[in-house]
Amino acid sequence: MFSSDVFAPRDPEGACRFAATVSFVAGGLSTAMTALVPQDISPGMKLPIMGASLAIMVVGLLLLTGRDPLRRWLLVVVPMLGIVAITATSLGTKDASASGQVFLCAPVLFAASQMRRELAWFVCACAIAADAVITFSLLPFERAMTDLVFVGSSGALITWLLVRAGDRNDALVNELRAQAAIDPLTGLVTRRVLDKAAHSVLSNENGDAGTALLVLDVDRFKAINDTWGHPVGDAALVHIAEVLRSMCRPDTVISRLGGDELALLLPGCPYDVAIQRAEGLVEAVRATPLPLADGEELALSISIGVAHAPADSGQLRELYTAADESLYDAKRNGRGRVGDGVRLGYADPAGV
Repeated sequence: MFSSDVFAPRDPEGACRFAATVSFVAGGLSTAMTALVPQDISPGMKLPIMGASLAIMVVGLLLLTGRDPLRRWLLVVVPMLGIVAITATSLGTKDASASGQVFLCAPVLFAASQMRRELAWFVCACAIAADAVITFSLLPFERAMTDLVFVGSSGALITWLLVRAGDRNDALVNELRAQAAIDPLTGLVTRRVLDKAAHSVLSNENGDAGTALLVLDVDRFKAINDTWGHPVGDAALVHIAEVLRSMCRPDTVISRLGGDELALLLPGCPYDVAIQRAEGLVEAVRATPLPLADGEELALSISIGVAHAPADSGQLRELYTAADESLYDAKRNGRGRVGDGVRLGYADPAGV
């Protein structure tokens, strides 16, 4: 990922493909036309123009094959290199016509559609400055002013429209990501976030303690909904989520899997400690009834399944399966308790 917000493109892979395509097409056409099509180009300018065109094609190749730190800067270089090449070609061919100036829209379009607003406006300003150099060098003052105003206003309008659309799209994407990451009822993270965190922890060294997964659900939750109504059931989930937060360390990932099923990921947590924490959570929920609107208190209880995997095991699916088995054990043996824990990747999977 790109580290700088200003220089980072909105979509890194899409921007690289876009820039590479433009580089190949523009560089190839410029090279072919300069070499094969008779033009009014001074002998001293022909080779530099072809060299710049080939350089643009090389940049396009690097955008497809290079690494992110290099590509980050190349994405900044591409529109600037395009402006320089267009300016040099126009001056070399003494072409200040509308058909020549219109090519300055290409780097403006790229920057406005792919890059952040600061860089997009910077490229737009550079393109307008380049057009001023071309027109005032080759045209009478009055016509140069007219062309500059036309090209400048067009570039500014293009930039404003595309940057505005990009900002709105980014805001929508960020909102959707937030909705996908946070459960709207409990404020806990969703299964997607838990899976990502678990995959990261299980795929890397995490000391010798290993990782524990606790899966729990609310005992007799259907009866709570049937007796007290769904609003009370929702309140019970929110209440239990708050109890869990108050009992957990900052590095614990607490997630709502769906319905009344929650999960806790405990990185760097030994098996014995995970069992103790699960028992502590059961007691904390039992000791914290849910206050109701009429002043009564609704007693709550949870059942918890515990599974543990060693460091760098990568056993995410197995960890979920083992935690579910432990949860079923807790329910079979009376609810309101911790099921027999399951240890993965050890000589004695029962942990005895």
